[in-house]
Amino acid sequence: MEQTVQLRSAEDCFDVVVIGGGVNGTASLRELSRAGYSTLLAEADDLASGASGRSSRMLHCGLRYFETANPVRDFVGNPQRFFSALSMARDAMEARRELALDDEVDTRAIELSFPAWTDGPFPRWQISAGLRLLGLIGPKDPPLDRHVRNAGETRNHPIGQHLREPDKLTGMVSFREYLFGAPERLCIDNALDAEAHGAELCLQTRAEILGKDTDGLWRIALESRKDGRGRVVRARSILNMAGTWSDAVGDFGKRLICGTKGAHIIIRLPEGFGDRGIATLHRGGHPFYGLPLGDDRFYFGPTETLFEGDARDIQADNEDIEFLLGEARHLLPGLDLKRGDIEQCWAGVRPLTSDPRYPMGARARTIHDLGPQGFDNVLAMTGGPVMSHRSAGRLMLEQVRARIGAPRDATLSARKAEAPAKTRVDPVIEAVTREHAFDLNGVLSKRTGATWKSLVGHDAAMQTAQEIAPHLSWDATRTDNEVFQFLARQAKEFGVPATPE
Repeated sequence: MEQTVQLRSAEDCFDVVVIGGGVNGTASLRELSRAGYSTLLAEADDLASGASGRSSRMLHCGLRYFETANPVRDFVGNPQRFFSALSMARDAMEARRELALDDEVDTRAIELSFPAWTDGPFPRWQISAGLRLLGLIGPKDPPLDRHVRNAGETRNHPIGQHLREPDKLTGMVSFREYLFGAPERLCIDNALDAEAHGAELCLQTRAEILGKDTDGLWRIALESRKDGRGRVVRARSILNMAGTWSDAVGDFGKRLICGTKGAHIIIRLPEGFGDRGIATLHRGGHPFYGLPLGDDRFYFGPTETLFEGDARDIQADNEDIEFLLGEARHLLPGLDLKRGDIEQCWAGVRPLTSDPRYPMGARARTIHDLGPQGFDNVLAMTGGPVMSHRSAGRLMLEQVRARIGAPRDATLSARKAEAPAKTRVDPVIEAVTREHAFDLNGVLSKRTGATWKSLVGHDAAMQTAQEIAPHLSWDATRTDNEVFQFLARQAKEFGVPATPE
């Protein structure tokens, strides 16, 4: 990035610059802006472009943190692991309560069931005990609604009817779980809330930390990917919330991220599955779910493999497809699933914490103080899941306040944001006029969620493109090109790859 751009004015000086428009970055931006800090968000692409928009879409209770084949042996032999799991589970229960009870957040309750067989992976008592423990350490509302079924009841359950090896079933434990309707909306709504409180949103903008001035303020070069224009801003503090791309923000002298790939497939299942899901460990020993997406569409996943490439090129490949389909067929042989039943797929890269003790990355949320690496008042966060984004935002606010003190302009903290309109006239038009969508993918994939309902065809894509074209000053050639680019991107990110010959 060229460094010839100059600081334009005192207006280009901020309390905090946040790099990364994922769920944790926008949650931090929201909390800081509400607290009166002058803030700027720099996002190289669009909001929710990384892991936040590619997650498993679960708002879970934290039971997965206790998922180990032999919990007594594993936790007694490694107490630190147990207390870490306990802490993450408690945080999960708190996040579950906060988001599930918030009318402004799109979540829905499902019945999630863990079946148990004589040959594992979990005995029924272990699943039930884990839920009992969660009930003790977490809030009571919303309830877990634990229901323990015996073998006979399990075989008569709409999911249990299709399970493998019914003669080895010992029962099933079901409880209330939650799914996000659209995790991308969390990022967008956070950013809009922050903007209403004075934050500046710079999408399609690369950020580079240039250095520190003699007055202690950091210089950050911003370069627009839209028109190539450059700008330098200054900040008292910088939050590196770039997720998978955190290591590319600066030369910090240590690795922050260990990326793991998670892929999913979408299959239409019988009507009786409804709002029911299933959970277990796949034969590789990692969590495996079948969850309702809506309209009798279910998704199975995730995979768990190391990823070293550019997360922008992430997609579910044939190896992912065959693995997921194989595990779904192994778990539910009664459905007779075939590759042709797969309607869509997707993949993302989890920005876990690089830690030599954990070859696949550490899942616990970690805040990195980069001061010892020569970056005073520069912080990074890794390993934070989508569901804990609000507590992540509050935590980053505390970290910033402890380092730089109160906002530079005390009058900002008293500023009240105007209440957003409760009714949306046209979600498509609103996406480009208020929600900062700059391309067709940002409308159909991120802000309206059309691609998650089914693959969008050419005619529907063209209709949407023509609808938004006047608002983005697109001519006919640009409109055609946007449709072409969107369909190609959709095929890559959501389409099922061709079977290799």
